Amino acid sequence: MRKKILVSICLAFLFLGRFSRAEIQPGGEVSEEKATFYEKVSKSLVLTYFGLYKGSALNDLTNSQQPTALGVVDPSSPQSVENLLTVGYKIKSDWVVGAIGHFLYFPVGNPAGTGQDIKMLDPMLLIQKNNLINSGGFKLNGKVTFYLPLTTGDTLQRNKMATAISPTLMASYDVPNTQLTLAAFGFVRGYIPTGEAGNGALTYRLYFAPNLSYQISKTVAATLWVDLLSAARFQGTSFLTGMATDTVDVQPGISWDITKSININPVLNIYPSNPTLASTSVQAYISARAF
Repeated sequence: MRKKILVSICLAFLFLGRFSRAEIQPGGEVSEEKATFYEKVSKSLVLTYFGLYKGSALNDLTNSQQPTALGVVDPSSPQSVENLLTVGYKIKSDWVVGAIGHFLYFPVGNPAGTGQDIKMLDPMLLIQKNNLINSGGFKLNGKVTFYLPLTTGDTLQRNKMATAISPTLMASYDVPNTQLTLAAFGFVRGYIPTGEAGNGALTYRLYFAPNLSYQISKTVAATLWVDLLSAARFQGTSFLTGMATDTVDVQPGISWDITKSININPVLNIYPSNPTLASTSVQAYISARAF
């Protein structure tokens, strides 16, 4: 039953994505009543899915574990699909409030000691504002998420945190007279400790990723994502220089709009500091929208 959850989500979004386009097939058509119902619902509700598959190294595609930047397999990191399911309500045309369900699915092998192929992560509350700026090809969207400490295996309970607040900005610029789009994604996540949090507690995390896409055809684009900065600061360390940083990686890939509502973006995760087959892994981003 657990292994059918991810498949069921994808099939549901595939069905809803086809319905949302109100396609007319040979020998049949979508009734005006159904199309009107969808239009009414989509004006108020938001239902989206985002998934990130992290696979094995190119030199050992059958391995159930992910590689590290050094090119060795990590026994604590099996292949996984991170899943975020967002349900929201549009309080105005560009304002959304909602909640995000968050869990990991392990298609090959299980995390050591759990015996399960699904791991629930902390859910989030969401406030989102689209089109903070939308002018001359430049667009800026923003959101704030509030993490709820409801699972024992995620960051908050494990580190004795009450919550985490994460303002996020997403910017893009369509270069005039080209098929090129330049973009950036970044957030600051602040952690609020409980009275039980000890010395050395996690205080905040920074993340910044410039990226670009080049539209090859109507439904296919070449993409490049760069995890340029991913760093965490712990209590008792220097505000900036004492941060623990992750290794920079780049992700070239191909984005394909399967329908107007469903996209898949397979990429190669490459570490420029060690660009070997043993450290390079297969990954994929999956996104879908029902409303």
